[in-house]
Amino acid sequence: FFFLMIRRPPRSTQSRSSAASDVYKRQVHGGTRDMTPLQMSIKREAITKITEVFIKHGAVEIDTPVFELKETLTGKYGEDSKLIYDLQDQGGELLSLRYDLTVPFARYIAMKNIQNIKRYHIAKVYRRDQPQMSKGRYREFYQCDFDIAGSYGLMIPDAEIVKIVDEILTNLNIGQFLIKINSRKLLDAMVELSEAPKQKFKSICSSIDKLDKETWETVRRELIEDKGLKPEQADRLGVFVTYKGSPFEL
Repeated sequence: FFFLMIRRPPRSTQSRSSAASDVYKRQVHGGTRDMTPLQMSIKREAITKITEVFIKHGAVEIDTPVFELKETLTGKYGEDSKLIYDLQDQGGELLSLRYDLTVPFARYIAMKNIQNIKRYHIAKVYRRDQPQMSKGRYREFYQCDFDIAGSYGLMIPDAEIVKIVDEILTNLNIGQFLIKINSRKLLDAMVELSEAPKQKFKSICSSIDKLDKETWETVRRELIEDKGLKPEQADRLGVFVTYKGSPFEL
């Protein structure tokens, strides 16, 4: 059987306030969005190309629940823990929507006592952040993770990750691209040379991470006004975090 539902358009006599209320109910929550058929088609093609590269490099796919026990996520993200969406089930158990795919993966391999694995996971994550849709900052968005866990040859997994990123971006045909490598040793050195307090390392890194979407002036102001760095410390740090070149030059 084929069922067809036809809805009558709103009557012209409907009150202005009622009409406004009806429009409001049809809006999506801030920081989220609907996806059109065209957008879904583009996303599906992109995910297919990304997945092909992951499988080529020997990865397997896993999935984890969209929410975790709150205690699993607590204390894993520093000051960004305030951005976690908390839930409460009918039994009173405290739960949270996943903030990323990394911590659930760590819980996964610990529960199953996995020693070596290459895994990929493409799924939605949630952050109670101030959305900036024009800059690509959403409260609900996809993350694409590839992790190599276990014992492998020195620097081999690191080199393979860079190779995977290069293959994916090339296959997606996005044009010229630049791969940025995050090094904890370099970050440690930057903070030390800037003479910023070592105990503020995580807080400083949280601000530096925003340089992909914010200007250095905005991040500098946050470091001074919100994180408590002295202006001269922030300026010394800025010399390093705004520099572009090879690690040896830096």
